[in-house]
Amino acid sequence: MPKSKTSLTGGEALLSAAFLFATTNVLVREMAHMWGSQAQLGARFGLVWVILAAYAHFRGKKVSIPRSKRLLVTAYSALAALSILFFTLSVQMTTIANTLFTSNATELVGAFLLGSLLLREKVTGRKLIAIGLSFAGLALYSGALLSGNAGLIFGLLGGATTAVCNLVAKQLAGVDRSAILRVQFGLGAVLAIAAALLFSANDIIRTVSLEGVAVTIVFALVLIVATNLVLYGFHHFDINIATVVLSSQLAFGALLGFLIYKEVPAPNEIMSGVLIACAAVIASTGKKPVASDIDVHA
Repeated sequence: MPKSKTSLTGGEALLSAAFLFATTNVLVREMAHMWGSQAQLGARFGLVWVILAAYAHFRGKKVSIPRSKRLLVTAYSALAALSILFFTLSVQMTTIANTLFTSNATELVGAFLLGSLLLREKVTGRKLIAIGLSFAGLALYSGALLSGNAGLIFGLLGGATTAVCNLVAKQLAGVDRSAILRVQFGLGAVLAIAAALLFSANDIIRTVSLEGVAVTIVFALVLIVATNLVLYGFHHFDINIATVVLSSQLAFGALLGFLIYKEVPAPNEIMSGVLIACAAVIASTGKKPVASDIDVHA
């Protein structure tokens, strides 16, 4: 009798994606030694597209996007590229913790409003507790927000853009994820390269190195895995709680910043990370698996 294979639940997928996205803050800084801001976005997006296109070719399975979903996929791809550009700029101008604070704060508020008002998602007591814990954690960073530096502003823009992007992703259930990713990274590469040529033609390649090339390749692979996890997670989880789970990347990011760059979190940052981690646990364990969360294969 063949064994059954159980896939990740939506919560597990999103929590894994949160950690991987936290590592990208480190990779952004390491890529900055070789690439300019827009150029590094184009480089990693372009490499991801090449990998996905090659995989699709050797796989021999042609998958197209339904005509009714093409506009949504295009919008999702453009928003994803824009949000990542904001994150790239932010993490180079402030600490990893501050970037993640501003982005998660605006993303949380935006997702709650969009999910509740536009998608009519039910607001339960568990959701309110999880979101309340996240708000309490993010409120401890209010002093950093009031400083008004460019890094925090780009973090705010990144979070707001991501909230809208996640709303669009919610509407793409049923569309092949590999096809979405090819469009996302292909269009993102074109937009990033165009931006680099228009706004920073003298800051495309700073210093060529084997380390820079290696980091670019690792970044591309991380993006492929993490984006697949996000798309899977949002198709199997409520958008309000999904955003709370993804906000756990704040705690992961602060820890990585401390371990790698010796960015010692302030007391309010430590407390914020604890509160948001608690919210992520409540969110990911509070929803019982249902048929749509678990796939069984022969």
